[in-house]
Amino acid sequence: MPDINPQADARPPHIIGLKKPLGVVGGMGSLATAKFLQALAQKSGADTDQDHVPFITLSLPNISDQAHAISTGSNAPLGQILERAKWLETVGCGAIAIPCNTAHFWSSEIASALTIKFISIVEVTRDFIRQNNGTDIDNLRTIVLGMKPSIQRKLYGNLTAGWCVESIQRDAVGVIDEVKSGNIGRARFKMALLIARTRSFKPDAIILGCSELSLASRDIFKGSDVIDPVDILVDACISWFRET
Repeated sequence: MPDINPQADARPPHIIGLKKPLGVVGGMGSLATAKFLQALAQKSGADTDQDHVPFITLSLPNISDQAHAISTGSNAPLGQILERAKWLETVGCGAIAIPCNTAHFWSSEIASALTIKFISIVEVTRDFIRQNNGTDIDNLRTIVLGMKPSIQRKLYGNLTAGWCVESIQRDAVGVIDEVKSGNIGRARFKMALLIARTRSFKPDAIILGCSELSLASRDIFKGSDVIDPVDILVDACISWFRET
């Protein structure tokens, strides 16, 4: 992929002087990005086209494998993510969102590199749990479903000892692989089995720690025990825009 070369005059003239749009770094994965954008439109509360949250999405999926990079100590994806985020900043976006949990392994570096707001999926999810449970996530019995490196690096804090069951995580990766391959029907079937198995351990909360799991779950797991960070990120992005 050629380098993104942001130029100050690349900003579309019709957004100058208006409320700045949301910038979305997508492609991790592409279907998960589409799910985020669909939810952004559906939950915006807009009555007309003009009332929707404006956004600019840069979905270039050829980012280095994040799980592999984290496992091997490589920061290769960080530079690629920053390249995209800085381009969105330069063309006039007022905040950046990344609908990918694993990318937030580098959240502090991303936030530090930007001069605009970075709406962190991890921070807004932690805030949501605190507000709705009256306590921090670290005080709850939680099971986080997602890619192994994200769980090992504790993006969502410390898990209660013994609650992260290896067989469940293997099943979660199987659902993720189905989504990435476009097998959505099969992914949803496996997701239903996965949630049922996870609930059998009676956790206080089940966190969908990968955006592909959010897509596979859709709206079929609306119990208060299943927490969807992508859905929470959508709400946070809408609130940011309405409040600016």
